[in-house]
Amino acid sequence: MEPDGPSTRLLERWVETYQPVVFRAAYLILRDTDAAEDVAQETFIRAYRAAHRLRPGDEIAGWLYRIATNTALNVLRSRRRETRALGRMGAEPVRTDDPFERRTTRNTVSGALDRLPDRLRVPVVLRYYLDLPEVEIARAIGIRPGTVKSRLHDARKALATDADIAAAAGHAG
Repeated sequence: MEPDGPSTRLLERWVETYQPVVFRAAYLILRDTDAAEDVAQETFIRAYRAAHRLRPGDEIAGWLYRIATNTALNVLRSRRRETRALGRMGAEPVRTDDPFERRTTRNTVSGALDRLPDRLRVPVVLRYYLDLPEVEIARAIGIRPGTVKSRLHDARKALATDADIAAAAGHAG
């Protein structure tokens, strides 16, 4: 880093190195390519602005995951507020479900994940889609490792009882 702040070269290196995983984390949380691109961009802007807080030895990847996760969760909260507001006005939210895609296993699992509350879904995405260890997940979302384990357990139980997953697996629900 330069004495008066981070260099643009540092930012470029972060983007080159971490853009794919930051985008993937945002996409898996949001399920929206455009929104994930926006979150990834916002993640790097926020990281650049806060780079002066980094200490030698701080892990950049975990720090960026934390920023991306929090930014994506803020987008979800905003969407929910908008959906509730539309509901109060009597308007129907726009749905873009493709019935053909919904029959695929990938989209069945995706739908089940979407039905999980954020507190359960985010650890699942970080663990099983991004392969982060529980300690890194804990750091990324600001909870204890034991809480991560508990939330992963609760998410697995919820997914095990999901009717759509059971139907896709050929089990009557």
